[in-house]
Amino acid sequence: LDWCGTDEESEKVMAAKLLAGKGFVEVRRALLKPERRAGYLAALASEALLLRSARPGLLASFVPELGADANEVISLHAHASFDERDARESTRNASIAYARLTNIEREAMLSERSEVFVEALECTNAAGADPLGVAAFAPGKPFPGTVYEWREYQLILGYNPIPKLREAFAAGLPSKMSADTEGRGQVAFMGWTDVGPLNRFVELWRYSSMQEAMAAREAARASKEWRETIGVVAPMVQSFSTAFYRPAAHSPWQ
Repeated sequence: LDWCGTDEESEKVMAAKLLAGKGFVEVRRALLKPERRAGYLAALASEALLLRSARPGLLASFVPELGADANEVISLHAHASFDERDARESTRNASIAYARLTNIEREAMLSERSEVFVEALECTNAAGADPLGVAAFAPGKPFPGTVYEWREYQLILGYNPIPKLREAFAAGLPSKMSADTEGRGQVAFMGWTDVGPLNRFVELWRYSSMQEAMAAREAARASKEWRETIGVVAPMVQSFSTAFYRPAAHSPWQ
């Protein structure tokens, strides 16, 4: 079943499963050999339909523009449960048709790592996203300069920092969105790590261009309430980074 980007009803079914509390988003980061990068992306673009059927749940694939390793490809996958992920992987590995893509991956990749994120729905809802969450995300009008901004916070150790950040963001994000009177930013995902390096929180935003992202950032800084939110969060943050990505040609999200 290829539910991603083509079947609205299937997207709602997946979104409902994620909302049931057992679903998660897997983020995979592939580091490519520089000399293989162009061929790898071209191969995936030509096999986009096969890729989506072999990896149901694929939400998006991105290539870096600024702020990340130029040879990285990042992809987001929605899974209703770990058992469902295992079943999907078994089916994919048994697919003769997918074997040629597997060979392309093996030849092009230097390494690949995977992490599991749990969606922070109270935060995305506060930012005006679809209440059904990331599986129901519908990118807005396409633009030649469309970018996605990945914002990542590494918090201090302990059980409390992630809940405190989520609470602060849920309270402060409406003011941030109101400050951007042009409605430049569209939130795609927010969540925290459940498998992989822990106590990390990420935001993923879509903009029509990097310049528009900068304008939205400046507008947010004018909001007193949002500055107060950052004042609550900052003491818990060990490091913070941002990066701009373009949607790859084979990505369902554009």
